[in-house]
Amino acid sequence: MKNSVKWRTVIALILMYIAILMSWEWAWGVLFLYWVIPDLFSGVTYFVEPIYKNENPNLYWVIVISWILLALYSLSDLVVNINPYSL
Repeated sequence: MKNSVKWRTVIALILMYIAILMSWEWAWGVLFLYWVIPDLFSGVTYFVEPIYKNENPNLYWVIVISWILLALYSLSDLVVNINPYSL
């Protein structure tokens, strides 16, 4: 088996560490969006275990809506802190 480096994962981990050290809440919003957008297209989301839309539609939508709300909440701090008069 070939052991290839997963560069996107390595870079994401490094950025996650930087986001934690810098207290960048908006980075979590971006991460939640990165999780939820493919889930909407594939019909499966992951929270502890795979949840398929066709098998557990209510739970699927609760999780997907939760990801979206968490993304909006995390990104809202970025939007609120923008001062239009400082531009």
